[in-house]
Amino acid sequence: MNESIIEGRRAAETQGLVLPAAVAAVLAAGLAAWGTFGEGGNGVGEYLIILAIIAVATAVVFGWLVPRALRHEEAGATALVLSILGLGTIAVFWTGLPPVLAMGGLVLGWAGRDASRRRALSIAAAAIGAFALVANVVLYIQDMAF
Repeated sequence: MNESIIEGRRAAETQGLVLPAAVAAVLAAGLAAWGTFGEGGNGVGEYLIILAIIAVATAVVFGWLVPRALRHEEAGATALVLSILGLGTIAVFWTGLPPVLAMGGLVLGWAGRDASRRRALSIAAAAIGAFALVANVVLYIQDMAF
């Protein structure tokens, strides 16, 4: 494996995951708050449950799955699965899962874009993850507008 890939992945693993994890969790929590309280709702209990789901998903994805996948050069398949799950969970957007899963796939895909094997999977994962993030926000906007 290329030394620069190993070094880049270790750097991303140790310090580079904090920002994307925080962005994903804050985006998910913000969208969930907008969905829960936006139309005069007062579902504090419902929101707390969604926050718990977001916290657990963020811990699993960014605390275990992504760091583990970054240790291998062939993280493209894991990245693609996360991105597709991020896209697929848009059907249940209110769970807060799409941003967390999509961001995990995007981060892994981006990290694997220079890999010598399964590079295309990584690039596809990054693109699908980015699309899923945008699609999730658009869905919230449409849902709140109508």
